[in-house]
Amino acid sequence: MWQTIRNETVASSVAMFKLIPFFLCVNSVFGYFTLTGKCPDSVKLQENFKLADFYGKWYQAYHYSSDDQHNNNCSTLELLTRPSGIYLNQSRVDLGLFHRYSVGKVEIPQREEDASSLYLVFAFKNAPRRLKIRRYPFHVLATNYNYYATIYSCEYSPLIDKHFIYVWILSRHPILNDVSKQLASKPLELIGLDSTKLWKDDMSKCTPKYYEDFPAEPTTFRFPVPI
Repeated sequence: MWQTIRNETVASSVAMFKLIPFFLCVNSVFGYFTLTGKCPDSVKLQENFKLADFYGKWYQAYHYSSDDQHNNNCSTLELLTRPSGIYLNQSRVDLGLFHRYSVGKVEIPQREEDASSLYLVFAFKNAPRRLKIRRYPFHVLATNYNYYATIYSCEYSPLIDKHFIYVWILSRHPILNDVSKQLASKPLELIGLDSTKLWKDDMSKCTPKYYEDFPAEPTTFRFPVPI
């Protein structure tokens, strides 16, 4: 009898531990996905986008994160060509101390007219099976390639019927000039975003105390709990 009770107790404990990651994910979704409903419809993207002209270093001059988290400090973005395809490297400085980077494979649309509707695919070997591969939108709203670019990402969580938005205002130089900022901010009204909510990045403290080439999960995307 006591053995039976012990086995049932152990089984219950194991089941509870299995549920802990799920509850943590659900809690994260409620914290990150704050905008009601689905992502904006019919967002107009950059016409005749040329990925080849997007190569080279970009600095994140301004950004917007709908969950009001600003962890992507001193960020730069750069395309990389590898034998297995084209990748985007997002580099950042955590807490002013550590250098981190996140590399995602660029998923290029087959149709030329959809060239600005890019996606980034990240692989996490040690994650649970359903979370190993994560695919995020990386849509180009506007760019003139030489001075500015406006990138938009939106993820929807059907679990709570809310979405998350991240916007990059990129510059070819550490400081974006006022004219380029105005041009880069114009498309934001298409997604219902007030440009005054943009967060200006401080590029004055971007030398990490400990320079480690440590790959990490990107802080610019939020993954909805799969259901």
